Amino acid sequence: MSALYWRLGIASTALLAAMAVYCFTRVYPPELLTPFQATNSIFADQTGFFGSAPSFLYTMAIGLVIGACASQANARMHCLIWIGLALLLELTQNPVIAEPLSSWLAQTLNVSIWEIIEPYWNGGAFDPLDLLATVAGGIIALTILSRSSVEIKHAQR
Repeated sequence: MSALYWRLGIASTALLAAMAVYCFTRVYPPELLTPFQATNSIFADQTGFFGSAPSFLYTMAIGLVIGACASQANARMHCLIWIGLALLLELTQNPVIAEPLSSWLAQTLNVSIWEIIEPYWNGGAFDPLDLLATVAGGIIALTILSRSSVEIKHAQR
């Protein structure tokens, strides 16, 4: 049971850190976080330093949560699926993909749903470092899941 708490604790810390990066270093954080945005942040000029941190932290955190919610046998597989989805989302920010995808989604989705997700493709920027950060966050999540699975197996003996 302690492995589950460790996974969720690390995931919660990573999610809070990612939200802090958005609130304190980004001029345009996600819509849900704008009420918490710092108006005069000392970190606002450090966006390069914190640039790919959210991609790393979100991938790691959500991979751990998904892995914690899955059975021990399937935890790593579910985490791998999440990493694949996160990479796919990052790739769709490439302008070659984002422009036609945005047009199609705007025509296909309900207006209220499109208003929520539209900034991701129309306001986001494709960065190859985000792809690398996503892979690194996924590797860390898989490592934590693997290590804690070993601890659970030893505890059950």
